[in-house]
Amino acid sequence: MADKIRGMPNRRAALEPFLDNQLPDAVDSAKLFAGSAGESPSKYSRSPGMWNAAFAEVGLDAHYVPFDVRSENLTAFVAAVREQPGFIGGNVTVPHKLAIMELLDEVDPIATQIGAVNTYAKQPDGRLIGYNSDADGLLASMLRTLPGNDAPFLDTLAGKHVLLLGSGGAGRAAAFSIASKLEGGSITITNRTMPTADELASQVSKAYAGVSTMPFDDAIKLLPSIDLVVNTSTVGQSGLRHLSGGRISCLEPFSSLAAAEPAILDDTADLPTFYREWFALSHPAIAKNNAEAAHALTTCKPTAVFVDAVYSPDETTLLRQARNSGRRTLNGKGMLIMQAADSFIKRMTRPALIEAGHDPDSLYDRVVATMAKAFDAQG
Repeated sequence: MADKIRGMPNRRAALEPFLDNQLPDAVDSAKLFAGSAGESPSKYSRSPGMWNAAFAEVGLDAHYVPFDVRSENLTAFVAAVREQPGFIGGNVTVPHKLAIMELLDEVDPIATQIGAVNTYAKQPDGRLIGYNSDADGLLASMLRTLPGNDAPFLDTLAGKHVLLLGSGGAGRAAAFSIASKLEGGSITITNRTMPTADELASQVSKAYAGVSTMPFDDAIKLLPSIDLVVNTSTVGQSGLRHLSGGRISCLEPFSSLAAAEPAILDDTADLPTFYREWFALSHPAIAKNNAEAAHALTTCKPTAVFVDAVYSPDETTLLRQARNSGRRTLNGKGMLIMQAADSFIKRMTRPALIEAGHDPDSLYDRVVATMAKAFDAQG
């Protein structure tokens, strides 16, 4: 037993200097490992539970972990993780989907077109190749029947008028994927920082018609004509937001249908105290945001539907208010599951599945069902 322990890789020691979280012992004991890199996935991500359930389902000695990586540590983290034995790849979440592209050896053409990477896989020769499965995951979540449902959320996107909130990594994937299916419809992109929205619209317009941008206040006035609202911003997401200068905040109580202006405080290890002080200072802004968002919903079509790429919490303020106003809603659960299954079958785990004697493509429905069950078990 001692020889086995001495022969185990010490991945924790190699990676934790670049992380804000501690890794489980299983990351050292497993033959293979992967993980999700973002600002604080250890606080909210359900990906580890989903991936580890899928590994167990197909009989792989592998473990998936969250990597809490600050932006200033991303370069060093990628350099360290690529050198670890047994590393098969990872997922990327807020705020690293664009920045990680410069650190990879190659980026898939679709991800290059979208301009964001949410998955990267380690090749047998050691190269890291980036992909984007968010686009297919979003479309599948809206247009395919998900586990536990009797019908898809939408029959089609053809002819729909869409308002897209956010133009970051998930927003870029959403813009390209939705625009490809509009068939005579339109998509209006808005963002707190309009130059990024304008740049995105310019790129999408080269491939698809019906794409425009509009400042946020003007875009909200479009709601009476909108069929589908898609939020890809982090407004409404649970967990802390780490800002420059060692400052932190939170966006969970806010709706993406109105301006979000939370209080910003100094970073602290005493989270209960932080939240008490933060909430007391942010309460007026939360009340104002929620009231304005609720009013905006009263201007929407009765048939308008709402999709939020956020999956933690299960129901964001945007979706709760939309549901309470009688509109149909869809959270980011389906998008997360479908993009994860795509990464599992087609990218990160495919070589290991083949080596284990599996036909990866035949496992797709089984992996989707397993990941969906694991997602719900963490609720």
